[in-house]
Amino acid sequence: MGLGLAFRLFFRGLSADDTFAEQARQLLDGKLLAAAPAAPVPAPAPAPTAVKSGRSQALDQLALLQREGRLVDFLQENLTAYSDAQIGSAVRDVHRDCASALERALGLVPVRSETEGAGVTVPPGFDASSLRLTGNVAGQAPYQGTLRHAGWQATRCDLPAYTGSETAARVIAPAEVEL
Repeated sequence: MGLGLAFRLFFRGLSADDTFAEQARQLLDGKLLAAAPAAPVPAPAPAPTAVKSGRSQALDQLALLQREGRLVDFLQENLTAYSDAQIGSAVRDVHRDCASALERALGLVPVRSETEGAGVTVPPGFDASSLRLTGNVAGQAPYQGTLRHAGWQATRCDLPAYTGSETAARVIAPAEVEL
């Protein structure tokens, strides 16, 4: 190891590197070298800036309901020219297909297990996000009332990931051109 180091130092000393030659001279004279200036520490890379996407889970859900059940088409259609029987027939298909899509993506279940119309007790400290009080609300809980709607909650949220471009992020359903 010493012989290899000596050769390296010898040949490096022959180079035109004056700084290295001065440091070698000081070492040979038994002087301690000053610590070499530390290499500049590179600045940390800036954190990636989140790009505000024009796409949201609401648009993903609406696109799913359009793709599976043609919900937007149905809601945007002017129904005045159709008979009640024609509308009823169309609603059955939209209802069936949209309900199936919601079940697959969200797994909807009622918030409350009681049947609608049943008497319920609302305890103190109830979660206002899960239970809305209507009617004559006065005083403090516990309240006695009648369940008018059981509510809905998702057991999962398995929406398909959006893979389109940023410029098309707000497209619910693409235009269709038949060739």
